Amino acid sequence: MHKIGKTLLVAYLIATSIFFASAQKAPEKNWNSARILHEIKKLGQVGRVLYVAAHPDDENTQLIAYLANVKGLDVAYMSLTRGDGGQDLLGPEVREELGVIRTQELLRARATDGGQQFFSRANDFGFSKTAKETLHIWDSNEVLSDLVWVIRKFKPDVIITRFSPTYAKTHGHHQASAQLAMKAFTAAADPTRYPEQLKFVDTWQAKSLFWNTSTFFFADNKLDTSGLYHTNVGTYMPLLGKSVGELASESRSMHKSQGFGVAPHRGDIMEYFVYMQGEKPGGKDIFNDYNWDWNRIKGCENISGDVSKIINSFDVQHPEKSVGSLIKLYHSLTPHSTDYLVASKLGQLKNIILQCAGIYNEAISNKEFAAVGDSVSISYNTVMQNNVALKIVGASLYLDGNKLATFTGDMALNSNEVKTFKGAALIPDSTHIKGPYWLEKQPAVGMYRVDNQMLRGLPQNPKRIVTRINYLVGSGKDTLSLTEDIPVFNKSVDPVKGELFSFMYIVPPAVANPETKLMVFSGNESKEFRLKIKSFKKGKAIIRLNAPNGWTVSPSSTNVDMKDGGAETSVTFDITPPAKAQTADIGISLNIDGHTYNRSLEEISYDHIPKQILLPKSEVKVVKMDIKTSNKLIGYIQGAGDDIPQSLSEIGYKVEMIPADQLAHANLQKYDVIIAGIRAYNTVPQLKYDNARLMDYVKNGGTYIVQYNTFSTYNSTLVTNNIGPYPLSLSADRTTEEDCKVTFIHQDNAVLNTPNKITSYDFDGWVQERGLYYPNKWDSNYTPILEMGDQGEKPTQGALLIARYGKGNFVYTGLSFFRELPAGVPGAYRLFANLIELGKHEK
Repeated sequence: MHKIGKTLLVAYLIATSIFFASAQKAPEKNWNSARILHEIKKLGQVGRVLYVAAHPDDENTQLIAYLANVKGLDVAYMSLTRGDGGQDLLGPEVREELGVIRTQELLRARATDGGQQFFSRANDFGFSKTAKETLHIWDSNEVLSDLVWVIRKFKPDVIITRFSPTYAKTHGHHQASAQLAMKAFTAAADPTRYPEQLKFVDTWQAKSLFWNTSTFFFADNKLDTSGLYHTNVGTYMPLLGKSVGELASESRSMHKSQGFGVAPHRGDIMEYFVYMQGEKPGGKDIFNDYNWDWNRIKGCENISGDVSKIINSFDVQHPEKSVGSLIKLYHSLTPHSTDYLVASKLGQLKNIILQCAGIYNEAISNKEFAAVGDSVSISYNTVMQNNVALKIVGASLYLDGNKLATFTGDMALNSNEVKTFKGAALIPDSTHIKGPYWLEKQPAVGMYRVDNQMLRGLPQNPKRIVTRINYLVGSGKDTLSLTEDIPVFNKSVDPVKGELFSFMYIVPPAVANPETKLMVFSGNESKEFRLKIKSFKKGKAIIRLNAPNGWTVSPSSTNVDMKDGGAETSVTFDITPPAKAQTADIGISLNIDGHTYNRSLEEISYDHIPKQILLPKSEVKVVKMDIKTSNKLIGYIQGAGDDIPQSLSEIGYKVEMIPADQLAHANLQKYDVIIAGIRAYNTVPQLKYDNARLMDYVKNGGTYIVQYNTFSTYNSTLVTNNIGPYPLSLSADRTTEEDCKVTFIHQDNAVLNTPNKITSYDFDGWVQERGLYYPNKWDSNYTPILEMGDQGEKPTQGALLIARYGKGNFVYTGLSFFRELPAGVPGAYRLFANLIELGKHEK
């Protein structure tokens, strides 16, 4: 069993590693001849490098692009977190939803620069100032085990960290990632460490560990390079028509949710490395000092020469002429396929052979959402666009590794002839409903729970439903059997964007989507709760709300006639709160044909990543709180995106959005309060010109509340530095400990007293952080209200500033209301209500 388990793991990794690097948005397009030759050249060297850091966007895309495309090595980036604790420049997604976006951005980055991607189970709980805090909140032993698992599985020759294990002037996650990498370097080779992994993998000792240093770590941007290892990665790649720096910028610019689009760098790019553990290279260029040649593998000493011959004879007008020699190369490597490096090259070689043949495949479902217990029709289309002896010897539909249907047996392909065949299959009732694997169980503050060892490290779920194609390529003695799994897509045509693809998803017969995830009750009156039942299969469903003690739901259940095709039916319930303040979750269940389902469906759609479908548990958070408000009209200027308007509507305020392009002429005087959403002064260019109108609004008696904006000493992206009526300077100051002590500087200030009396209890239960990007300098006209600080640091007073200007009030706050209000934190609601109630707008 021990040997079989490891053999199966090798096969599993071969099957999944290429797909997981691709993050497909559509069926793979045919490569041009230059790309094919580029990929053939990458066959000439073997070896592996693992890059380790803490977050999506921490990786050095220049180095990854160089190693993957110039050196031809297998290179992977292991991000310990999925970036769940960051901010989203694109929209309102936070926490788990943001982590899904950033996961896909990393996969698109790797698809661009040629690397692979891994993750640990560490949860990005938000900004951390020290490695000590980070390792306390994470289960550091389990994160270390994930690093060890990936090292044992990937088997790198060299491990490189982005950050120093000792340099403390950066994110605590950063420093912790390097400290864990140093421990993993040794632990991966120790059979007494995490022995349960050895059922699937062997121990592994990488040769060396380096820190990829940079001017970033030096305040004066002066890096003493004497004595450092270095590599010039600024190579131009004529077959791709771009330099490493250009390719790296395309990869880096995939991190769009973080606003990390960068300009390309052309010419020399010197990367520097600090030795940390293992072997010390003799030369200064670490990538020239190690043996990346095929002669490191016994029996493969002649492979480099064979690859060179294929390169020299390659005909760009007729890439199909190389198929025979590529098949011979494949046969030469097959006896050594148990070697992990050979297995990886065989996977690359298979793709090259099919690309030389000009194979294009589509597996198209008639449904985007296939319900369990329902049938689905698949149309498989293939065309071989070059003249190669090739035939399909079988095509079948597989679900979770089990065959559902057979489409065809032997079928010869002729050059440029489109072949189409169809099949139908039933999705079994017993099929499990799955969202992203790391979100299937309730996470801890610092860790996701993933029990299945084989899933750990993977960036996303293995594709569940595929069309498996078996080919026979070549003729005579030079024939080769190949297997390819084609993801199943749904296809549509948009009149503007043209042909669009999305994966086919397996879903329950119906899902229950609450119109709101949070309901806030300030009194004893009931509220109407609306659900949309989205159905994918005909039938009947019984809908129930499972309320905890004290909460009353009416009616107790309701019936829905389900249609197929994603039809929606609205149902309503009345929810009555208990007499006393309380927070609870009300679960929603659907009984269909004797089965109970409890999923909702969330769609995340941005042009730069594949559409993501999440299937979280269907529930609504309900909060009964003691809060006083009045009837006010609020104008809201949307920034990077947040859920504050919906949250304020929950406590009775009427909120109108003020479009950015109407700021210049909108009637601002009709609003009692105007609020700028998070990062508005980073993302709304019109505020550079129209901020004066907002100051006049305040001067004439209005209240203007500005929420946090990001600021960096390296790259200030504020559209104007004149945010308020008096000078204030933003900084990177923040309070990361959500339970830190809060001191009231001006106890008698109205914001702490009217209409809600604010006490220390109102700062209980906050999530992730107190606040971020506080001002650190301000004019004396501003009154600081709160003082707070993380342990061991001098407290700051910039979290909440109020200035009287003319007849009105200007508020700047870095408090993380955008996290606290959607999380239903009562004290945050009460404080925000007091900000809104600061002064009555004078008509």
